Amino acid sequence: MTSLILTYFNFGLLLFELLMKKTNRGYLYAFIATICGSLVYLFSKAALNEISLPQFGFWWFLTAIFWNSLMAAHPRGGFSINSFTRKDYRTLLYIGLIEIVATTSFYAAIAVAPNPAIPSFLRNLEYLFVTVSGLVLLGERFGKVALLGAILTLSGAFVVSLRVTSADSYFTSASGLMLLSTSFYAVRTITAKKHIREISPVVLAINRAVFLVLFALVFMIAERHTFKIPINTFLYILAGSFVGPFLTSIFQYSALRFIEASRAAIVQSSTGLFVLVGAFMIFGNFPTPIQIFGGLVSMAGVVLMMRKGFNQG
Repeated sequence: MTSLILTYFNFGLLLFELLMKKTNRGYLYAFIATICGSLVYLFSKAALNEISLPQFGFWWFLTAIFWNSLMAAHPRGGFSINSFTRKDYRTLLYIGLIEIVATTSFYAAIAVAPNPAIPSFLRNLEYLFVTVSGLVLLGERFGKVALLGAILTLSGAFVVSLRVTSADSYFTSASGLMLLSTSFYAVRTITAKKHIREISPVVLAINRAVFLVLFALVFMIAERHTFKIPINTFLYILAGSFVGPFLTSIFQYSALRFIEASRAAIVQSSTGLFVLVGAFMIFGNFPTPIQIFGGLVSMAGVVLMMRKGFNQG
């Protein structure tokens, strides 16, 4: 079953590469990362309702190493460190340490938030930070049509986020954790963009998982958590790590190879819309008309940006 899934996955990547030009692929990779990333909030929230954060982190990223290792073992997996320099290994160390802070605070926010949609909308801060950093630090630019799409996407995302929680919901432990997380994630994304030509997406994904599983293991031992977890929780983790630390990471890093970090971030700012739909289906949180409107505005902006990308090719 696993080999069959990976076969279809790699066939899909090959099909994309054959049929689509570079810019188009970048937008589509970012969009797929957005859809997969939205599932992370739901699977992780379901698992964190049953087990502690260190237990979750250990099993979540251990299974992520499994998924990513299968990808790395595939001939088209893209795993290669033969030409790495000392600078490349130092970059992996920096990114790994940044990931520990960003990811730990991210899942801690999901654990304490009553609704997984709350941290998903607060994560729009990351995409705003990345967009500004890309423009200022990397010299990225938008054309008129792409700029309009970016404005629509970010505006719609923030309209929905302001309506999904009450005013005081932002001044909670979840909001503080997400502010910390988004700041470090933005630094991670900009760093990865600068080195994405030298370090492949699968190497970055494995590096991330290794750092985080070791960090979780330290807390597992120090706090004497049991490694035994309920089977249904493990199934949530198995599915979540497949769409999260595996698919989301691979497609997110792959998008950075073809489009600017700011454009990829803006596409991913629509994640909250998909989380909102999932939260309604699983947790029964029904979206309001203004949330639906904001989501549609956000998606219109994404489509406009992607259409511009298709035209440019």
